[in-house]
Amino acid sequence: MKFKLKKTDQLLILVLALFLMLAYFLFQIQVIKGNDYKEIAEKNYFRIIKKPARRGILYDRNMQPLTENIPSLSVYIDINEITDADSVAAFISGNLGVPVEEIEDLIYKHRFFKFAPVLVRDKVDMETAIKIEEHCEEYPAVIIKPEAIRYYDLNSHYIGYVGKLSAAEYQKLQDGDYAKTDYIGKVGLEKCYETELKGQKGYDIIQVDAMSQPLGLMKDNSRKQSLPGKDFVLTVDKNLQRKIAQLLPKDTSAVAIVMNCKTGGIVSMVSTPEYDPNNFVTGMNEDYWNRIVEDENNPLLNKAMGAAYPPGSVFKLVVAAYALERNLVEPHEILVDCEGGVEYGGRFFGCWKKDGHGKVNLLDAIRESCDTYFYKIAEMVDLNDFYEFVKDCNLLESIPVDQIRSRRGFFPTSEWYDKNYGKLGWTRGNLLNLVIGQGEVLLTPLSMACFYAGIVNNGIVHRPHFVDYAIRNEITETYNYPQLRLPISQNTLDILKQSLYEAVNAKGRTGGMARVKDIMVGGKTGSAENYYGDTHAWFVAAAPMNDPEIVVLVFVEQGGSGADITAKLAGKILGYYFEKEPILRY
Repeated sequence: MKFKLKKTDQLLILVLALFLMLAYFLFQIQVIKGNDYKEIAEKNYFRIIKKPARRGILYDRNMQPLTENIPSLSVYIDINEITDADSVAAFISGNLGVPVEEIEDLIYKHRFFKFAPVLVRDKVDMETAIKIEEHCEEYPAVIIKPEAIRYYDLNSHYIGYVGKLSAAEYQKLQDGDYAKTDYIGKVGLEKCYETELKGQKGYDIIQVDAMSQPLGLMKDNSRKQSLPGKDFVLTVDKNLQRKIAQLLPKDTSAVAIVMNCKTGGIVSMVSTPEYDPNNFVTGMNEDYWNRIVEDENNPLLNKAMGAAYPPGSVFKLVVAAYALERNLVEPHEILVDCEGGVEYGGRFFGCWKKDGHGKVNLLDAIRESCDTYFYKIAEMVDLNDFYEFVKDCNLLESIPVDQIRSRRGFFPTSEWYDKNYGKLGWTRGNLLNLVIGQGEVLLTPLSMACFYAGIVNNGIVHRPHFVDYAIRNEITETYNYPQLRLPISQNTLDILKQSLYEAVNAKGRTGGMARVKDIMVGGKTGSAENYYGDTHAWFVAAAPMNDPEIVVLVFVEQGGSGADITAKLAGKILGYYFEKEPILRY
């Protein structure tokens, strides 16, 4: 006999099942996911309105601003005030040149975003803003708000620039107090110190009703003032930077570095050609972008740190230091009788002075930049041991300058030659090129400036840096930087310093163009062969040699003889720095 439920029993079971399901869902909502739903509910009756923080300013060492936050105008829509969305969209489109569909889409997406105005366009020109303001009564939903935009007074690679957050950056940083419309440091110091410069946003917590209409501030802890970003005082001199930028050639790539050898503070760093960082903030026009990316001299690259070149004869000071430290030569020993070059392995290696320098010792060789003398040293050099010496001098490392890392240098080892040329594919003749700063050796201008700074500073190399100290709310934060010691004895350092002085001031000098009235200048010229064009020109100077304060490095791609263009430029820079007249003659 089959059991059959009555209709009333069936109804009762159905009601009971529904009740159990309801109980289960209530349990899920109140117990299992109670906190989640509570958070959602709370968010539905308040909104957090972020208040921007002032971005910190970068100053030069004389407190002259290198960056500014200049007033700018932005157009917003107040969703609360919209009565006719089509009319508002058409009005904004007509004044800003934005497609109507884009404005309509913006309004629709933010239709429940009634507690704060929505940004339509920033950096609006004054004429457009005035036209919009003239219709403020007719279109109260369209608001003009004054804001700040970053401005750069110098075209300096190391300062960098800010730009709008990219989609990838926002995805990475959305939990870090950033909005989609925010600006962020993209390169240079603006990027290195982004966290400190941007400050901390403040906020107002607004209570809203079910339709997202604002009802006023919440009662407790509903307001926080923004914290301005830190101001940074740099070691650079704005006026000197500008003068050097005007001084360097504009038709080729060039570098000038002025560094305090006692502290490592960079007083000036110029890499030409330059670019205007303001174009990256306010919006790049296509013609300007095409011009800088197609320029063969690569304006976007800071060649002082980001490019490596054959150092030519400025590298001879490294070779001389090694030879003295390994007791390969004596400073006053006549090592060669230069007749314009030497024969080695069936090949002639010429000296730059074709009729020769005659009998030469170490001081003569540095003063007159005799290649033949250094060819003789090459016959005594252990390549791998010399590689270790170059490495210990920090010439091959990526140098961190305020978190901006330089390019690494390169110097070959026997293993490198074996791998790239085969064991029978290279000879000691390769070393003859290396010891005069040619061949495979590549070094950055910054690394050479640091090495020379260490020589004149009794072997101590202070890490190069731009930031001296930071200030916020009258509280000063100082920065300490490490130092390293060159693997060079004091006796060798004294000999090298004497050679630098003679190279500028003694008979037969090659760096006479760098002399400055009343200032004891030392220095070394350099010319590096370039397989793709004219010779690269180098000059590294230090002054005053009786108590060295600064090192000046000048490098000009395809600049010809270092004794001509770069020594003269260094003399002018030293004249600017010490406010003295450069002599500008041999």
